[in-house]
Amino acid sequence: MPRLRHRRRVADEASPFAVPPTGRGVLQVCHPEWRGVRASALAFRDPIIESTDLDLLVEHVSSMVEAGVRLVVIQGWPPNADGFARAATRAGLIVAALSHSAPSQHGVDAAEAEALAAVFGLRSEGVIDRIGTVKAGVSEAFASLGQPVVHVPNRVPIVDHVTSPPLGEGTHAGVFLFPMWRKNVTTQLLATSILGWTAHVMADPGVAYLGGDRFVVHGELARDEFLPLMASMDIVLNVTLSECHPMMPMEAYAMGVPCLMSRTSDLFMDNDELYDLTTVDRADEPSAVATAAQRLIDNSDRVVPMAQRELARIDERAAAAWHAFTDPVADGRDP
Repeated sequence: MPRLRHRRRVADEASPFAVPPTGRGVLQVCHPEWRGVRASALAFRDPIIESTDLDLLVEHVSSMVEAGVRLVVIQGWPPNADGFARAATRAGLIVAALSHSAPSQHGVDAAEAEALAAVFGLRSEGVIDRIGTVKAGVSEAFASLGQPVVHVPNRVPIVDHVTSPPLGEGTHAGVFLFPMWRKNVTTQLLATSILGWTAHVMADPGVAYLGGDRFVVHGELARDEFLPLMASMDIVLNVTLSECHPMMPMEAYAMGVPCLMSRTSDLFMDNDELYDLTTVDRADEPSAVATAAQRLIDNSDRVVPMAQRELARIDERAAAAWHAFTDPVADGRDP
C-alpha cells in the first residue's frame, strides 16, 4: 500500500492509488524530492499527494473528484504539471499554483522562469484559476505585468517531539543546504572555520581548499532523520543569497535551535530587535557571517523564546492567507 504520513500519499507506478481524506475539499500535489517545497506543503496541513511526475496523476483525476476534492494546489511546478492541470480543469476541479522561487533565480535558472511563464500562460487559457507566491514583495511586480499573484507566506511547520543525538564537545553548526550558488554554503563553512566550530553539511560542496576535516557530511536524510540531527545543533546557518520564505529557520526555532539567516526574506521583519539578531546583511562575507553567528549564540537564551512567540503570530497570518487562497468558492463558483 502507499505510504501515509501527515495525511500524505506517495504516488508512483508500483503503488495502488488512493486519495487521502479532504475535509475542506482541498488537495495539494508536490514533488517528494523537493525538500523545501515539500516541507511547505506539509506545513499547510491540507492533504498531499506526492509524485515525481504529474503524468502519473492524470488517470486518477476522476478519483479525486469522487473523493470530494474541489480545489487542487500544485506546489512548485513538478514535471508535466501542465498536463495534470489541464486534466483536472476538464474534470471540473479548480486548479491553483503556488510558486516557491525568487525573481533572482529567474535570470540564472531557466527552468524556474519557464515554469512561472507556463503558469501564467495556463491562467490566460482558463486552466489555472489562481496563482500564489510564498515570496513577499513581488505581488506588486507581477501585477505591473498584468499578472495578479497573491502572497501566501509559508506556515510554521509542525515539528513533533524529537530526540537529538549527542555530537560531542565544541560548538556544532548545521549548514544543511544544497551546495549551489544561491545557498552560499562555502561562505558559511569559511565562517565556521573562523570560529573553530564543527560544521555539519548535507553534501560536500567540492571546494578543495576547505579540506575534508572541516565538516561532517551526512548526506540527504529523510525528514524523521533530519529533524533530530538539526535539533542536536548549537546553531543552524541559513545565510543564503536568494530566499523566499524559508522553512529551515522556522523548523530550527520550533525545536529551540537558533538559526542565522541573511536579509533576503521577510521572516521576523516585524520585530526589529529579533530581525537584527537573527540576520546578517553581508551574506557573502565570511567574517560578517562569523560575527553575526557568534552574537546569535551569545544571545540565544532570549532570542529563541522571542522567535517562537513571533512564529506563533506569523503562523496565524499565514494560515489565514492559505485558507483565503484555497477557498473553493472564492472565485464565485457555487458551493
